[in-house]
Parts: sequence; C-alpha cells; structure tokens
Amino acid sequence: MVTTARAARPPISANQRRPPSLRELEVLQAMIATRKTVAAAQMLGISQPAVSRALAALEAHVGRPLFAREGGRLVPTADAFALDAEAQPIFAALERLNSWPGQAVQASVLRIATPPTLAQFVLPPVLAEFRRQEPDVVANVEIDTSSTVITQVADRAVDLGLVDMSASHIGIHGEAIREAVAHVLMPEEHPLADREVLSPQDLADEAIIALARRFPERIKVEQAFADAGVALRLVGEGTAAVFVAEMVRQRVGLALLNPFPLTLGGLRGLVARRFAPAIAYRTMLLFPSAGSVAPAARRFADLLIAMQPEDGLTVPIR
Repeated sequence: MVTTARAARPPISANQRRPPSLRELEVLQAMIATRKTVAAAQMLGISQPAVSRALAALEAHVGRPLFAREGGRLVPTADAFALDAEAQPIFAALERLNSWPGQAVQASVLRIATPPTLAQFVLPPVLAEFRRQEPDVVANVEIDTSSTVITQVADRAVDLGLVDMSASHIGIHGEAIREAVAHVLMPEEHPLADREVLSPQDLADEAIIALARRFPERIKVEQAFADAGVALRLVGEGTAAVFVAEMVRQRVGLALLNPFPLTLGGLRGLVARRFAPAIAYRTMLLFPSAGSVAPAARRFADLLIAMQPEDGLTVPIR
C-alpha cells in the first residue's frame, strides 16, 4: 500500500505484533532502490501485488506511511529509511552466512561520492593514507555533480559524500569541514592581479566564466553585480571548477568561484583575488540522516578532516 488515496492502517497493538518477514524487508529495500512497485517486483522476481501486500503489512506494523507519491515515483519517508537502516545488519549477516564456511573473508567496501574537482585534488592523498591504515577496506569513488552526490547520500547509495556547497536535504546530515569566500581567478600576468580585492565595478569590462546557475552561489554572484549596477559579461559556464580554471588559463575570461580545492594544485599560471562583497562557500561531508554512519565512513571522514592542508586562502575546520 502507498500513501495516495488512503492512509496507512492503524498500528498493531504490541501483543498482536509479529516481526517483519525477510521478504517484507527485501521489498522495502527494493522499493527504496527503484521507487516503483513494478520495478521492485522485477528486481525480486515476484508479482506486483505481492510487493503491494508486503508494503501494506509493513505500514500496518509501523502505523505510518512508508512512501509518498510525488509525480510518478514513490518517495521513501523518514520511517522507511529508518526501518531499512535497522534491517541492514540482517542482510549483512545473511551475506556473510551465504559465503560461509570455506571462503576467505571479503574486504569491506567504503562508498564515496564527490564532484570531479574534489575527487582530483582532495581525495587521492587521503585515500592513500587510509589504504595504508586499513588495507582491508576497498574504496569505491563515484564522481558526479554535487546535486547527484546529495541524492546518492540521501538514498543511501553511498556511505558518505563530499561537496563544495552548502547542502540541505531531509535525507542527509552535513558536517562543514572548510570555509571560503569567492575569489576572482585570472592569469597571473593580468592587470588586475596587482589588486588584493576586486569589486563588480572592477570587473565591469571583463569577460566572466561562471559556474552553472543551479549552484546557489551563482545566484549570489549575479545579485552582487545587480546591486552594484554592473552588467555581468558572461561568456561561458561550467559545472566543474577544474574546467572553469582551464578556461581561464586559455584566456577565455576571468572566473568567480570558490578557490578550494584548486588551491591544492589547480592554480598553475593563475592567481586568485578576493571578491567583495563576500560570498561564502562551505565544503561539506555528507552522511545519510537515517541509521548510523558506517564505521569505515566515520574513520575516513575523521582522517580527511585531520589531513586538511593550509592553503592561505581558505580555512579548514578541524
């Protein structure tokens, strides 16, 4: 049953309750992954009515809806994520039993998601040190856009995410690990490189390359120019800071962006000058809000925080 035309059944009293069956928990897991009853049925090799019955039984057990319909998809509620998190040790134990006895213990997997620039400049030294400390953990790094990383973390498709933007989502818990303000990126021989701080008026005649408008900080850049009565001479957009920096290096224009993590090796031939008014950025670690943080993910996060370098332009939070 899903929360469309009718509400979830009232909760079963304690003396009537039975624990959820393994099949019901498998259905819940498949529904969170696919968001459709037909797809969940195909994944499990059962009928669509069987999926609906299992969901109805689980909702009767919980006493609250586990999915809400949004458009053509069924979106898990916080209760669905919480119940799935409680069931994860059961599936993990069954997986271990499936390979026992006579097989070597499998290495645990740490699933990380992050955008390209952070993957290139931040993760490699931390992963190398983590590998030395925990050789039995295999790191699986998914490289995608920040918005996709947030979704992957909320859906528990990964154990943790790393993004260079403030993230707000009911399905995630964020920890800020670095703070920065917007800087103007330019070739080191550019006439404005002699200035320490640049305003919209200073950039009135400059071609500007910006991050895509789906980033909240891009809206703040446009607002700063509008408030100053200066037209933003936009000549290009990109979704990755490393690409935007290369466009600056090719003399296409100047860029307004978060200098981190380009400060860790991506500024060859370029300089960064502070932009005023200040536009704040945060680099954040993300964890699923439902359930406990995977122990390996917590240890990796703590190592990443401890290994943050100083770069002179941005501030690590330890």
